Amino acid sequence: METEDYLALFYPFDQLDVVKKGVESDWTVSGDRTMIALTMTFADEPMAKTMSFQREYAEPYDWVAQQLKDWAFTLTTSILYYHDYDSIDEGTRNLYRKAMAAFGGIAPSYHIELLEKPTIYWDFHSLLLGIQMMFSFMLVDEARPLRLCKHCQKVFISSRANAAFCSVRCKNQYNVYKSRGKHKERDGDENA
Repeated sequence: METEDYLALFYPFDQLDVVKKGVESDWTVSGDRTMIALTMTFADEPMAKTMSFQREYAEPYDWVAQQLKDWAFTLTTSILYYHDYDSIDEGTRNLYRKAMAAFGGIAPSYHIELLEKPTIYWDFHSLLLGIQMMFSFMLVDEARPLRLCKHCQKVFISSRANAAFCSVRCKNQYNVYKSRGKHKERDGDENA
């Protein structure tokens, strides 16, 4: 892709000051101390990675919208799989597994660095890819996983592994509605 076309696609609002020297290119960051520090931090990284963390960087809305749909599908599939595990047959479980594998997305590359201990170092070349990886880590986190509130159906990061509600308020409302439902059933049986 031509440099100008790339910049127009990923920097639609304020384009970076890019200087092209044959195949090599360079860009200037000035006036924003945070972005200068970020550029210096990623100096040894691929240029696309460094550029994707600049304030001006953007990805097309249709890419982001599709990614959000994929994440919603992934989250919903994992929640339904475990919630309904005992009530579904093995064929349905396999369908859930295959659906999850199909929507895995593009995995970032990585390498291992020898720091205080061997450490996996992820190579993100897109902001969306970085967010997808963090979403995946949150989905499989054993201590504080993503959950779907049993009352309001909103996604939340749980404070503990077995949390079912996003707040005390939702837990209380759920219990009130559940209690009212039991009373209606009991009152209905007496009136019958």
